Amino acid sequence: MNGIRYCSDINEYLIAMFKALGAPKSMTKAEYEYIKSHKDKDKALTGFTGFGCSFAGKWFGGYAKDDKKRKHCLNAYNSLLRQRDSIKDIVFEYRDYRDIVVKDCLIYCDPPYRNTTQYAGTPKFNSDEFWEIMRSWSQYNTVIISEYTAPDDFKCIKSIHTKTEIRNKQNIREDRIERLFMLK
Repeated sequence: MNGIRYCSDINEYLIAMFKALGAPKSMTKAEYEYIKSHKDKDKALTGFTGFGCSFAGKWFGGYAKDDKKRKHCLNAYNSLLRQRDSIKDIVFEYRDYRDIVVKDCLIYCDPPYRNTTQYAGTPKFNSDEFWEIMRSWSQYNTVIISEYTAPDDFKCIKSIHTKTEIRNKQNIREDRIERLFMLK
């Protein structure tokens, strides 16, 4: 895509991370705990740490300790680095999607999935309200939504098979099918 592109999120630390596009290659558990306790000292570093250095990418869901197979902080750093060129021209905004007014745009939404854990420290997400707003936006825009399920008046346009990082009680990574939806 080219032209003006906007990205918004209700997590101000995530937005700060993408604006800064910088991160450490390694992090100790003590550093992780310090950043967790001092979130506002460096919001960009907090965003990177909260997602990239946490177990399964879950917002401060526990320090992701490196092992022989995986270096969590380095992997998150490399992932951010790989995205740098493709996202450098995006305008990142800390804002609630409900405050956005758009017309004649292509919109991609990746909301908190229904029945999943949401970010700590952000308002409770109302999925029913979200889908109503997507219906409204779809009148004047092309709207694509990522979710596991959608209301009946939305059609699945693509299915993507994934595995979660979190293991179940049998220590198996569960298969998931993420889907892209549009209003019929």
